[in-house]
Amino acid sequence: MLVWTLVALVAAAAVVLVANATNGEGRRGSGFLADLRAGVAARRHPDAEDLAAARAAEIEPVDVRLDEFLRATAVDDDGYLQVDEVRDVLTKARDRAVRGVQSLGHRSA
Repeated sequence: MLVWTLVALVAAAAVVLVANATNGEGRRGSGFLADLRAGVAARRHPDAEDLAAARAAEIEPVDVRLDEFLRATAVDDDGYLQVDEVRDVLTKARDRAVRGVQSLGHRSA
């Protein structure tokens, strides 16, 4: 058990090193390890989280009625789903299910 725990810790360390090497891009203060250190520091000092929450609370919300929002974000493209396509797929699925159930009945006879 101890050997597998050590193997897991070594593998985790390798993952951290590879993530830092691929994400760091050679800049000081950026990358995976810097993010990891910042996250650990925020856990040790929860005041940093409180400060971030206070900053977020200072941002004034934007009140927009739903119909205004929908009008502003409307697109002229076709929808993602087409009713005809959905109907055809459901019809085929129903037919397959009926055939499958009928074949089960013939097997037991």
